[in-house]
Amino acid sequence: MRKLETVDRAMQLLIAFDGAQERELTVGTLASRLGIHRSSASRLAATLAERGFLERTPGNDAFRLGPMLGRLGLLAIGERGVLSESRPVMQRLARETGETVVLSMLENGQAVDVAQVSGSYLVGSRNWIGRGSPLHASSDGKVFLAFADQPAGRRRLAALTPHTITDRRRLAEELQRVRERGWASVEGELEEGLNGVAAPLFDGADRCVAAISISGPAYRLSSERLADVAAGLLAATAEIGGRLGHVVGPRR
Repeated sequence: MRKLETVDRAMQLLIAFDGAQERELTVGTLASRLGIHRSSASRLAATLAERGFLERTPGNDAFRLGPMLGRLGLLAIGERGVLSESRPVMQRLARETGETVVLSMLENGQAVDVAQVSGSYLVGSRNWIGRGSPLHASSDGKVFLAFADQPAGRRRLAALTPHTITDRRRLAEELQRVRERGWASVEGELEEGLNGVAAPLFDGADRCVAAISISGPAYRLSSERLADVAAGLLAATAEIGGRLGHVVGPRR
């Protein structure tokens, strides 16, 4: 297989997910759609997964689109896109709060982090880029569930910590509170000792296109402090939304 032919087939493999009714495609299905041997499709998919363009699904040989595609999609939006309009505001939030500020997008049923500005503290600072978080257990995930018309799915809600909401009725009540106040929070639900808040970014078509979250250790970002941090975050997301053409009005 020549090098350029390999690149072309890798692109064809990614395009195979476009328009597919299934979000997860097996190696056999990919091989059939590309008209290549199963072993070749397996090697291509494995290489793309190593780079984050695909990711394996647990328990079988299927693949789904990976977080790197969401990040590149944001970069491709251009100078007036979500990323370019968000970054200076994210930098200001990081300076004001001292905590890590992350921009995430909804990708394959997860909140995938695509841009980050680290805070001034060493403790609690980490690289979240490319990481996907379960929607029910993360503040940005709850934003997508509440505002992006994203269903929670039928699978069991995994308990990542003792504080994770796994009861669907409780989750529905939580999402209603998120809609009413306009922001979401987590307190040790994704990781023990990690708290955070998130708010949606709306574009000119009133769509939730991304979320911005602020997170830090619970001893700094305490339960009592979450509402104050969220107030500043709401003002910031409204500012970005205005640049994206969003006009504030009653929510659905």
